[in-house]
Amino acid sequence: MIIPLLGTFGLTVAIDNVTVDGQIDLNRPGLRVICGPRMSEAMRQAYDADPVIHWDRDDIGWKLVDTRTGREYRSGSRLDPQQPTDSAFLGRLPHPDGNGSFLAIAGIHPNGSLGVIHLLANEIATLWGQVGDRRFSCVVGVEYDPQTGEPVRAELASPLNRHEDT
Repeated sequence: MIIPLLGTFGLTVAIDNVTVDGQIDLNRPGLRVICGPRMSEAMRQAYDADPVIHWDRDDIGWKLVDTRTGREYRSGSRLDPQQPTDSAFLGRLPHPDGNGSFLAIAGIHPNGSLGVIHLLANEIATLWGQVGDRRFSCVVGVEYDPQTGEPVRAELASPLNRHEDT
């Protein structure tokens, strides 16, 4: 879904995979990464550099924490009773070498990542109007069909946090 979306903006798209050992070169121009902190040390370090939204893990599982408000965002699969919802990170983070940035997407579960793509496909003009090419981060709340896992609704669960405002 993201490849055709990016193509509509005239962007050249190439697909690469994070290696089994989590290696990925984050210092490339035009990079879009769909990967959480568990799968890659490089991505864990990139997420740790975010000044507002932090990944954390406790005895319930992974969660996203808004450090400005203290609010925690979790997957509905970890709630009692379970809900077909997930939370996901969306942001533009700095390259480790400090030269440029890349778009980072990661759901607590794959349903969350799919929800971010759904949000981008439907709201990219609105999002771009608010953040442009600046660094930002936010949490996306996703509701998905429990039978198919496909997103049925995705919306910002936190504010769009522009990093120059932190």
